[in-house]
Amino acid sequence: MKKLVTMTIATTLSMFLLTACSSNVQTAEDSMSGGVELTLNGHHSNKSIQKAIIKVGEEHGWKITEFKSNAVIAEKIDGDDSASATVTFDDDKVIVRDESGNINAGDFLQYINDELSKEDTHH
Repeated sequence: MKKLVTMTIATTLSMFLLTACSSNVQTAEDSMSGGVELTLNGHHSNKSIQKAIIKVGEEHGWKITEFKSNAVIAEKIDGDDSASATVTFDDDKVIVRDESGNINAGDFLQYINDELSKEDTHH
């Protein structure tokens, strides 16, 4: 019985670690940037990443303001609730720094990744 429990724990821990390591989204605690980070598959131009961020943001009710050539401000106001984030990017990653509120950065990054993947299939 003791061996079975030990094997179950070891298997569960291994599966958890493998799943966490295979994800390309890092939490703020994992990222050295202090934000939630998405490592992109392949390289994309800053312009294509920016277009994907703007498109996805607007589709999900965010106001996206171009800030720099490699950054945008994302804002969402829903009644009394508001949230904002700074989104920076380069050719192989996107970083979301939550400035206020809860922006669900992981979901937002997944939407961006999905949009860039669509772009890859069209080329």
